[in-house]
Amino acid sequence: METTKKLVPIKRRYSKAEKKRFPFVYALILFPVLQFFVFWFVVNISSIGYSFLDTKEHFTLQNFVDVFKAFSSVGPFQVHIGQALLRSLTLWLISTFITFPISVITTYVLFRKIRCHYIFRICYIIPGLMGTVVFVMLIRYMVQWDGPITQLVEKIIDVFNLKPLPELARRNGLLGDIKTAFPTLIIINFIMGIVGNNAVLTGAFSRIPTEIFESAEIDGAGFWTICLKIAIPCVWSTITMLLTFSLCSIFTADCSSFLYTDGTGNPGLQTIGFTLYSITYQISVNGSPDYFAYGYPAALGLVLTAMTLPIVLLGRKGLDKLNDTVEL
Repeated sequence: METTKKLVPIKRRYSKAEKKRFPFVYALILFPVLQFFVFWFVVNISSIGYSFLDTKEHFTLQNFVDVFKAFSSVGPFQVHIGQALLRSLTLWLISTFITFPISVITTYVLFRKIRCHYIFRICYIIPGLMGTVVFVMLIRYMVQWDGPITQLVEKIIDVFNLKPLPELARRNGLLGDIKTAFPTLIIINFIMGIVGNNAVLTGAFSRIPTEIFESAEIDGAGFWTICLKIAIPCVWSTITMLLTFSLCSIFTADCSSFLYTDGTGNPGLQTIGFTLYSITYQISVNGSPDYFAYGYPAALGLVLTAMTLPIVLLGRKGLDKLNDTVEL
């Protein structure tokens, strides 16, 4: 009768020099774990608890009732969540379905080193290297009442005999009127979004062996055929990752509306991300019983999380089914 021997794992013995490295390795691992625990777990657990408390710290569901009412009318803190959500969703849709595809194709065109590509690459990358605050200051100057973009728009209106700009836009700039502020923010977001993922996409395209492109060209494939049927499928895992990150920010896209409006969000530039900040800021600054209501923004954050989670999971699953992942 055969007997099976029990396998005993061999315990590795470390030298004294290796043991001296243990504290450093443990500290290296402990730091991000501790950071995650304090700044994500503790903060989010506290927020969940706040969402079920009223101003007297009693259990209530009124915060959620107020949040859902604010989707269709002006709620607490004079905020219309429905309008803010619509602005954020509009910015996200344009960024994902218009700006991002253009960014992918533009990056590929520059990657293939078209004629004068160095000049285009410099013009393409420089805006992305500018700090957010510096870029916002530049844009605000260009769209103020006497800025070059505002003057150009007025000249185009005069030449084609179009409807003139609103009075507030001519007096305060394109960001100073509710009719022109949000369209201006959309155009700014579109321009900056094109250069946003250039570095990541360029790195992904660079991983594709040149032999693949050479073989396709020998077989008679054109430039755009190679782009759409070879290059993009080869970097689909990177594109999926970027789109997944985009899905996570579907309700929090604010496009620096705080900086463009000096923290006011007016006129008509309040987004969900800005709204959460604005409400929390009002509570922390006023500190009165009427405003000491962190439960309301906590409930809003919980509702947005519950809305985002299924969208991200289903979106990720759908993206994986669109194309097979290519390993290079």
